[in-house]
Amino acid sequence: MDKRRQDSSTDSAPIYLTYVHPDNLFVIDYPAHWKVAKDNDGSVEFTSPNTKSWGGMMLFRVALPIDIEQIEKTGQFRQLAVAMFAKVNSTNVRSDPTILYDNYTADRPAESGTEPGQAGQRWFVMAADLMLGISTRCSVENRETFISLFERMLSSLRIKRDDELLATRIITRIHGAIVAALPDAKITIEGSTIKTDKFEISVGNLLAQVKRNPAKFDEIVDQFIQGTIGLSRTDEVLGQELWDEVRSRIHPLLKSDKYIQEANARTLHRDQASDDSAFLISAPWLADLRICFALDNKDTFRFISNYDMQRWNVSLETLAQVAIDNLEALPEPELLTMSNDGGLSVGVIQPHAGAASSYLLHPKLHEIASRQLNGELAAAIPARDALVLFEYRGQRAALLEAVAHDFATTSHPISDRLFQITPDGIALL
Repeated sequence: MDKRRQDSSTDSAPIYLTYVHPDNLFVIDYPAHWKVAKDNDGSVEFTSPNTKSWGGMMLFRVALPIDIEQIEKTGQFRQLAVAMFAKVNSTNVRSDPTILYDNYTADRPAESGTEPGQAGQRWFVMAADLMLGISTRCSVENRETFISLFERMLSSLRIKRDDELLATRIITRIHGAIVAALPDAKITIEGSTIKTDKFEISVGNLLAQVKRNPAKFDEIVDQFIQGTIGLSRTDEVLGQELWDEVRSRIHPLLKSDKYIQEANARTLHRDQASDDSAFLISAPWLADLRICFALDNKDTFRFISNYDMQRWNVSLETLAQVAIDNLEALPEPELLTMSNDGGLSVGVIQPHAGAASSYLLHPKLHEIASRQLNGELAAAIPARDALVLFEYRGQRAALLEAVAHDFATTSHPISDRLFQITPDGIALL
């Protein structure tokens, strides 16, 4: 630290430094001349060295035996804060807009036993799985000076573990779902990977989806729990489904090569038959897209893994053929069309089952589309649940721009490319 900055900093004209919590829980600015005292439990106290006018702030993590996510969802944060404030004789509970995160604050008494002539506030701040406690004290006669210092410090508070905290919320939700569905399963958590004696899953890609659409946290995670893990069918034991019982529910799903690689790299799946078996199996298709396979669990999907193929004793070729056959055997999808101002017809596939994007693999897609669309046909699959068809008239740049926008804002992105639909199959456009 620049000692000149420290020496020139005073309570009346402070210069601020940034404190980084040793476990990266948070960062906060503090006056450069203040003393910093760190405890082994991670708490930290900042105090003014002014002996005539004492003031200080302490931050510490609140250990709670309950799930913070449930506190958020049930709206119990205020109730909990009021109860904790009451235990330390703090009153006038309210929110503090100075702090970026959900919080409640209350006043400490001006006279309180061992603290004569001092006043202050207490805060409880909540962000994801973290609850921070904050406490300030200062001499009553210099209260106005210290209030401005405290406000400056609190306005700088930033919770730095955003990804880690979000991943913890996701893992907590998934862990609870597995325990509820498979109470006898042996579960361990290693980083972003959840392992049981039947399967392993990584939340890496799920975390990326939630970060793209944080407002849809519940929807995205619940779909993952019900589909990817396969916990929506209570009549089946995950990882023990029989081939003859599930083969009619296997469907193809298109994913990017990057998606597959990241899923396999993060999962680091291991089994008895191989030292390097991939979690998501897939077959190459066009450009950077691959066909992976999923078990249709009514409203959602569970990806089929190498572990499934081994216990079913089926080849990739067999799995692919079964998946395409099942797709073709589904009721024919509806094609809803409309024309824009330029007379260009656009259609959207509405499937009766499966993912809309999968119908790009349908052997009769050209026949289905050409009943309502004319001329050269193009398609886009920006998202898992979107297959958009166009009458292509050379407006490639405009179409690419529209597809790129949808691809960038979707929860389950697949591709920002355009595809040509011909009687002989699909090609890149």
